[in-house]
Amino acid sequence: MEKFAVILKPDGGKRLIGSHPILKRLPVRAAQKCLPCLSAQKAGVIVDTDHHETLGAFIDVPGFFANWNQMEETHRIKTVKGIVRVLEKMKIHLLCFPQMHRFFTEEEIHCLQQRDIVLSDGFHHRLAAMLLVLKQLLTITAAQAPYFEVGIWGADTHTGQIWVEAIAGEVNRMCIGGQDIGKLKRLAEITLRTTGLACQVTDKPEICLSDKNITVLAEPAGISISKIQPSFHFLSIPGNRASDFFCEAGDNMQRIYNIEMGWMAPPRDVEVLKELDPWEELGVLDGLFHVVSRVYREDIRINSLTFNRIKRLHTLYELYPVKLQGFIHQGSRIHFDRFRREYFKAGPGVVKIQ
Repeated sequence: MEKFAVILKPDGGKRLIGSHPILKRLPVRAAQKCLPCLSAQKAGVIVDTDHHETLGAFIDVPGFFANWNQMEETHRIKTVKGIVRVLEKMKIHLLCFPQMHRFFTEEEIHCLQQRDIVLSDGFHHRLAAMLLVLKQLLTITAAQAPYFEVGIWGADTHTGQIWVEAIAGEVNRMCIGGQDIGKLKRLAEITLRTTGLACQVTDKPEICLSDKNITVLAEPAGISISKIQPSFHFLSIPGNRASDFFCEAGDNMQRIYNIEMGWMAPPRDVEVLKELDPWEELGVLDGLFHVVSRVYREDIRINSLTFNRIKRLHTLYELYPVKLQGFIHQGSRIHFDRFRREYFKAGPGVVKIQ
Protein backbone atom coordinates (compact mmCIF):
# COMPACT_ATOMS: atom_id res chain seq x y z
CA MET A 1 0.00 0.00 0.00
CA GLU A 2 1.27 3.45 -0.90
CA LYS A 3 2.23 5.59 2.07
CA PHE A 4 2.07 9.36 2.44
CA ALA A 5 3.79 12.11 4.41
CA VAL A 6 2.39 15.25 6.06
CA ILE A 7 4.55 18.29 6.81
CA LEU A 8 3.91 19.59 10.32
CA LYS A 9 3.06 23.24 10.82
CA PRO A 10 6.00 25.29 12.14
CA ASP A 11 5.83 25.71 15.93
CA GLY A 12 8.91 27.88 16.47
CA GLY A 13 11.10 24.79 16.84
CA LYS A 14 9.64 23.49 20.11
CA ARG A 15 9.23 19.92 18.82
CA LEU A 16 12.72 19.69 17.37
CA ILE A 17 14.48 21.39 20.25
CA GLY A 18 12.66 19.26 22.81
CA SER A 19 13.66 16.01 21.09
CA HIS A 20 17.22 16.94 20.09
CA PRO A 21 19.91 15.59 22.47
CA ILE A 22 22.05 18.74 22.25
CA LEU A 23 19.66 21.60 21.42
CA LYS A 24 17.39 20.84 24.38
CA ARG A 25 20.32 21.64 26.69
CA LEU A 26 20.94 25.07 25.17
CA PRO A 27 19.18 28.35 25.95
CA VAL A 28 16.07 28.67 23.77
CA ARG A 29 17.38 31.57 21.66
CA ALA A 30 20.66 29.80 20.97
CA ALA A 31 18.85 26.59 20.05
CA GLN A 32 16.50 28.42 17.68
CA LYS A 33 19.47 29.94 15.83
CA CYS A 34 20.73 26.43 15.16
CA LEU A 35 17.49 25.18 13.65
CA PRO A 36 18.11 26.30 10.03
CA CYS A 37 21.25 24.15 10.03
CA LEU A 38 19.20 20.99 10.61
CA SER A 39 17.73 18.95 7.77
CA ALA A 40 14.13 17.81 7.41
CA GLN A 41 13.37 14.75 9.51
CA LYS A 42 10.71 12.21 10.34
CA ALA A 43 8.63 13.31 13.35
CA GLY A 44 6.06 10.56 13.93
CA VAL A 45 3.84 8.03 12.18
CA ILE A 46 0.19 7.58 11.17
CA VAL A 47 -1.10 4.09 11.99
CA ASP A 48 -4.10 1.97 10.97
CA THR A 49 -4.96 0.47 14.36
CA ASP A 50 -7.29 -2.19 12.90
CA HIS A 51 -4.61 -3.72 10.69
CA HIS A 52 -1.54 -2.57 12.68
CA GLU A 53 -0.12 -0.99 9.57
CA THR A 54 1.79 2.25 9.12
CA LEU A 55 -0.04 4.49 6.65
CA GLY A 56 2.24 7.48 6.64
CA ALA A 57 4.60 9.76 8.52
CA PHE A 58 5.00 13.33 9.70
CA ILE A 59 7.93 15.51 8.66
CA ASP A 60 9.43 18.46 10.51
CA VAL A 61 11.20 21.06 8.36
CA PRO A 62 13.55 23.19 10.51
CA GLY A 63 14.12 25.65 7.67
CA PHE A 64 10.53 26.84 8.02
CA PHE A 65 11.15 28.09 11.57
CA ALA A 66 13.58 30.95 10.87
CA ASN A 67 12.57 33.75 8.49
CA TRP A 68 11.79 31.33 5.68
CA ASN A 69 10.42 34.06 3.39
CA GLN A 70 13.65 36.09 3.76
CA MET A 71 16.03 33.17 3.13
CA GLU A 72 18.24 33.12 0.06
CA GLU A 73 17.05 30.99 -2.82
CA THR A 74 20.01 28.61 -2.58
CA HIS A 75 19.28 27.88 1.08
CA ARG A 76 15.58 27.34 0.36
CA ILE A 77 16.34 24.87 -2.45
CA LYS A 78 18.74 23.06 -0.10
CA THR A 79 15.89 22.72 2.41
CA VAL A 80 13.54 21.41 -0.28
CA LYS A 81 16.14 18.83 -1.34
CA GLY A 82 16.37 17.79 2.32
CA ILE A 83 12.61 17.08 2.23
CA VAL A 84 13.17 14.93 -0.86
CA ARG A 85 15.92 12.95 0.89
CA VAL A 86 13.79 12.11 3.92
CA LEU A 87 10.89 11.08 1.67
CA GLU A 88 13.15 8.87 -0.44
CA LYS A 89 14.58 7.28 2.70
CA MET A 90 11.03 6.34 3.78
CA LYS A 91 10.13 5.31 0.19
CA ILE A 92 7.25 7.81 0.16
CA HIS A 93 6.23 9.64 -3.01
CA LEU A 94 3.06 11.40 -1.82
CA LEU A 95 3.45 14.63 0.17
CA CYS A 96 0.26 16.14 1.65
CA PHE A 97 0.86 19.76 2.65
CA PRO A 98 -2.28 21.97 2.73
CA GLN A 99 -0.16 25.10 3.25
CA MET A 100 2.36 24.35 0.53
CA HIS A 101 1.45 27.43 -1.54
CA ARG A 102 2.23 29.59 1.47
CA PHE A 103 5.71 28.09 1.89
CA PHE A 104 6.82 26.89 -1.55
CA THR A 105 7.39 28.90 -4.71
CA GLU A 106 6.44 27.43 -8.09
CA GLU A 107 10.11 26.66 -8.69
CA GLU A 108 10.36 24.75 -5.41
CA ILE A 109 7.21 22.79 -6.19
CA HIS A 110 8.68 21.95 -9.59
CA CYS A 111 11.88 20.79 -7.87
CA LEU A 112 9.88 18.33 -5.76
CA GLN A 113 7.87 17.10 -8.74
CA GLN A 114 11.05 16.48 -10.74
CA ARG A 115 12.05 14.00 -8.03
CA ASP A 116 8.80 12.05 -8.52
CA ILE A 117 7.12 13.59 -5.46
CA VAL A 118 3.35 13.95 -5.83
CA LEU A 119 2.13 17.09 -4.03
CA SER A 120 -1.40 17.55 -2.70
CA ASP A 121 -2.81 20.61 -0.93
CA GLY A 122 -6.09 19.03 0.21
CA PHE A 123 -8.21 21.76 -1.38
CA HIS A 124 -10.89 19.29 -2.48
CA HIS A 125 -11.45 18.44 1.17
CA ARG A 126 -11.41 22.08 2.26
CA LEU A 127 -14.07 22.98 -0.27
CA ALA A 128 -16.18 19.87 0.39
CA ALA A 129 -16.10 20.45 4.15
CA MET A 130 -16.96 24.16 3.88
CA LEU A 131 -20.01 23.33 1.79
CA LEU A 132 -21.10 20.89 4.51
CA VAL A 133 -20.51 23.61 7.11
CA LEU A 134 -22.71 26.02 5.16
CA LYS A 135 -25.49 23.43 4.93
CA GLN A 136 -25.35 22.82 8.69
CA LEU A 137 -25.29 26.54 9.52
CA LEU A 138 -28.34 27.14 7.34
CA THR A 139 -30.11 24.30 9.14
CA ILE A 140 -29.29 25.74 12.56
CA THR A 141 -30.33 29.26 11.53
CA ALA A 142 -33.38 28.06 9.57
CA ALA A 143 -35.68 30.78 10.97
CA GLN A 144 -33.40 33.58 9.73
CA ALA A 145 -31.82 31.95 6.68
CA PRO A 146 -34.61 33.00 4.23
CA TYR A 147 -33.67 36.64 4.95
CA PHE A 148 -29.90 36.16 4.56
CA GLU A 149 -28.17 37.98 1.73
CA VAL A 150 -25.31 36.17 0.00
CA GLY A 151 -22.31 37.47 -1.92
CA ILE A 152 -19.96 35.20 -3.90
CA TRP A 153 -16.84 36.86 -5.27
CA GLY A 154 -15.02 34.90 -7.98
CA ALA A 155 -18.21 33.27 -9.25
CA ASP A 156 -16.58 33.26 -12.69
CA THR A 157 -14.03 30.66 -11.45
CA HIS A 158 -14.54 26.91 -11.09
CA THR A 159 -14.60 27.19 -7.30
CA GLY A 160 -17.03 30.11 -7.35
CA GLN A 161 -19.41 28.29 -9.70
CA ILE A 162 -19.50 25.35 -7.29
CA TRP A 163 -20.55 27.70 -4.48
CA VAL A 164 -23.28 29.20 -6.67
CA GLU A 165 -24.63 25.73 -7.49
CA ALA A 166 -24.55 24.74 -3.82
CA ILE A 167 -26.20 27.88 -2.41
CA ALA A 168 -28.70 28.89 -5.11
CA GLY A 169 -31.39 26.50 -3.96
CA GLU A 170 -31.00 27.45 -0.29
CA VAL A 171 -31.39 31.26 -0.23
CA ASN A 172 -33.56 34.02 -1.71
CA ARG A 173 -31.02 36.81 -2.29
CA MET A 174 -27.62 36.34 -3.94
CA CYS A 175 -25.09 38.58 -5.65
CA ILE A 176 -22.41 37.01 -7.82
CA GLY A 177 -19.27 38.92 -8.73
CA GLY A 178 -16.03 38.56 -10.62
CA GLN A 179 -13.98 39.93 -13.47
CA ASP A 180 -15.74 38.25 -16.42
CA ILE A 181 -19.17 39.88 -16.69
CA GLY A 182 -20.14 37.76 -19.68
CA LYS A 183 -19.48 34.52 -17.82
CA LEU A 184 -21.32 35.85 -14.74
CA LYS A 185 -24.39 36.75 -16.80
CA ARG A 186 -24.46 33.27 -18.34
CA LEU A 187 -24.17 31.74 -14.88
CA ALA A 188 -27.01 33.97 -13.65
CA GLU A 189 -29.21 32.82 -16.54
CA ILE A 190 -28.50 29.16 -15.78
CA THR A 191 -29.19 29.72 -12.08
CA LEU A 192 -32.51 31.43 -12.82
CA ARG A 193 -33.53 28.65 -15.19
CA THR A 194 -32.59 25.78 -12.86
CA THR A 195 -33.51 27.19 -9.42
CA GLY A 196 -35.72 30.23 -10.01
CA LEU A 197 -33.25 32.47 -8.15
CA ALA A 198 -32.48 35.81 -9.85
CA CYS A 199 -28.89 36.83 -9.02
CA GLN A 200 -27.49 40.34 -9.02
CA VAL A 201 -24.32 40.49 -11.17
CA THR A 202 -21.38 42.83 -10.58
CA ASP A 203 -17.68 43.27 -11.29
CA LYS A 204 -17.20 45.39 -8.15
CA PRO A 205 -16.15 43.41 -5.04
CA GLU A 206 -17.45 46.05 -2.63
CA ILE A 207 -20.97 45.68 -4.06
CA CYS A 208 -20.73 41.89 -4.06
CA LEU A 209 -19.46 41.49 -0.49
CA SER A 210 -20.51 44.45 1.68
CA ASP A 211 -23.43 44.12 4.11
CA LYS A 212 -23.97 40.43 3.34
CA ASN A 213 -24.81 37.67 5.82
CA ILE A 214 -22.91 35.03 3.85
CA THR A 215 -19.85 35.91 1.81
CA VAL A 216 -17.59 33.59 -0.17
CA LEU A 217 -14.17 34.46 -1.56
CA ALA A 218 -13.31 32.14 -4.44
CA GLU A 219 -10.55 34.56 -5.45
CA PRO A 220 -8.87 37.48 -3.61
CA ALA A 221 -10.87 40.71 -3.42
CA GLY A 222 -8.34 43.05 -1.81
CA ILE A 223 -10.91 45.38 -0.25
CA SER A 224 -12.35 46.31 3.12
CA ILE A 225 -16.04 45.63 3.55
CA SER A 226 -18.76 46.57 6.00
CA LYS A 227 -20.01 43.63 8.03
CA ILE A 228 -23.35 42.87 9.60
CA GLN A 229 -24.48 40.45 12.27
CA PRO A 230 -24.90 37.59 11.79
CA SER A 231 -22.36 36.97 9.05
CA PHE A 232 -20.40 33.97 7.85
CA HIS A 233 -17.32 34.57 5.71
CA PHE A 234 -15.91 31.59 3.80
CA LEU A 235 -12.29 31.88 2.65
CA SER A 236 -12.46 29.47 -0.27
CA ILE A 237 -9.40 30.39 -2.31
CA PRO A 238 -7.37 27.61 -3.98
CA GLY A 239 -3.78 27.74 -2.89
CA ASN A 240 -4.66 29.10 0.58
CA ARG A 241 -3.63 32.65 -0.31
CA ALA A 242 -4.17 35.13 2.50
CA SER A 243 -6.61 38.03 2.22
CA ASP A 244 -6.95 41.28 4.17
CA PHE A 245 -10.67 40.62 3.99
CA PHE A 246 -10.32 38.43 7.09
CA CYS A 247 -8.20 40.83 9.12
CA GLU A 248 -10.57 43.69 9.77
CA ALA A 249 -11.54 45.24 13.08
CA GLY A 250 -14.62 43.67 14.56
CA ASP A 251 -13.79 40.08 13.61
CA ASN A 252 -13.93 39.01 17.24
CA MET A 253 -17.47 40.26 17.75
CA GLN A 254 -20.09 37.67 18.47
CA ARG A 255 -22.01 36.28 15.47
CA ILE A 256 -19.30 37.16 12.94
CA TYR A 257 -17.52 34.02 11.79
CA ASN A 258 -14.51 33.85 9.48
CA ILE A 259 -14.49 30.24 8.33
CA GLU A 260 -11.22 28.81 7.02
CA MET A 261 -12.33 25.19 6.69
CA GLY A 262 -14.61 22.53 8.11
CA TRP A 263 -13.54 20.56 11.18
CA MET A 264 -13.61 16.91 10.13
CA ALA A 265 -13.17 14.03 12.58
CA PRO A 266 -10.77 11.43 11.09
CA PRO A 267 -11.76 7.73 10.98
CA ARG A 268 -11.56 6.04 14.39
CA ASP A 269 -9.15 3.37 13.19
CA VAL A 270 -6.43 5.96 12.47
CA GLU A 271 -4.00 6.84 15.23
CA VAL A 272 -1.38 9.59 15.40
CA LEU A 273 1.10 10.06 18.21
CA LYS A 274 0.61 13.80 18.63
CA GLU A 275 -2.11 16.46 18.89
CA LEU A 276 -2.57 17.99 15.47
CA ASP A 277 -3.28 21.49 14.21
CA PRO A 278 -6.39 21.75 11.93
CA TRP A 279 -4.18 22.15 8.85
CA GLU A 280 -2.23 19.03 9.82
CA GLU A 281 -5.50 17.14 10.29
CA LEU A 282 -6.48 18.21 6.78
CA GLY A 283 -3.19 16.81 5.47
CA VAL A 284 -3.81 13.47 7.19
CA LEU A 285 -7.36 13.29 5.80
CA ASP A 286 -6.08 14.05 2.31
CA GLY A 287 -3.39 11.39 2.55
CA LEU A 288 -5.82 8.75 3.82
CA PHE A 289 -8.18 9.31 0.89
CA HIS A 290 -5.29 9.11 -1.56
CA VAL A 291 -4.37 5.74 -0.06
CA VAL A 292 -7.78 4.09 0.30
CA SER A 293 -9.99 5.59 -2.44
CA ARG A 294 -9.45 4.97 -6.15
CA VAL A 295 -12.37 7.33 -6.90
CA TYR A 296 -10.67 10.15 -5.00
CA ARG A 297 -7.33 9.51 -6.73
CA GLU A 298 -9.00 9.68 -10.12
CA ASP A 299 -10.79 12.95 -9.29
CA ILE A 300 -7.52 14.49 -8.10
CA ARG A 301 -5.69 13.27 -11.20
CA ILE A 302 -8.29 14.90 -13.49
CA ASN A 303 -7.69 18.15 -11.57
CA SER A 304 -11.00 19.74 -12.56
CA LEU A 305 -13.34 20.71 -9.73
CA THR A 306 -17.08 20.33 -10.28
CA PHE A 307 -20.04 20.28 -7.91
CA ASN A 308 -20.71 16.64 -8.81
CA ARG A 309 -17.17 15.65 -7.80
CA ILE A 310 -17.58 17.46 -4.49
CA LYS A 311 -20.87 15.65 -3.87
CA ARG A 312 -19.11 12.37 -4.66
CA LEU A 313 -16.57 13.23 -1.97
CA HIS A 314 -19.43 13.84 0.47
CA THR A 315 -20.62 10.31 -0.31
CA LEU A 316 -17.14 8.95 0.43
CA TYR A 317 -17.22 10.71 3.82
CA GLU A 318 -20.30 8.67 4.72
CA LEU A 319 -18.70 5.45 3.49
CA TYR A 320 -15.45 5.56 5.47
CA PRO A 321 -16.83 7.33 7.71
CA VAL A 322 -15.60 10.89 8.25
CA LYS A 323 -17.87 13.14 10.30
CA LEU A 324 -18.13 16.92 10.26
CA GLN A 325 -17.76 18.26 13.82
CA GLY A 326 -17.83 22.02 13.26
CA PHE A 327 -15.60 24.61 11.61
CA ILE A 328 -12.32 26.44 12.01
CA HIS A 329 -12.75 30.12 12.89
CA GLN A 330 -9.55 32.19 13.13
CA GLY A 331 -7.52 29.05 13.82
CA SER A 332 -9.85 27.75 16.55
CA ARG A 333 -12.17 24.74 16.45
CA ILE A 334 -15.84 25.67 16.86
CA HIS A 335 -18.16 22.72 17.50
CA PHE A 336 -21.69 23.08 16.11
CA ASP A 337 -23.13 22.68 19.62
CA ARG A 338 -21.00 25.60 20.82
CA PHE A 339 -21.98 27.65 17.78
CA ARG A 340 -25.67 26.99 18.43
CA ARG A 341 -25.40 28.12 22.08
CA GLU A 342 -23.41 31.26 21.27
CA TYR A 343 -25.51 32.19 18.27
CA PHE A 344 -28.89 32.06 19.99
CA LYS A 345 -27.54 33.56 23.20
CA ALA A 346 -26.76 36.71 21.21
CA GLY A 347 -30.44 37.16 20.46
CA PRO A 348 -32.35 37.58 17.19
CA GLY A 349 -32.02 40.35 14.68
CA VAL A 350 -29.47 41.75 12.28
CA VAL A 351 -27.17 44.47 13.62
CA LYS A 352 -24.96 46.50 11.32
CA ILE A 353 -21.36 47.07 12.42
CA GLN A 354 -20.05 50.52 11.73
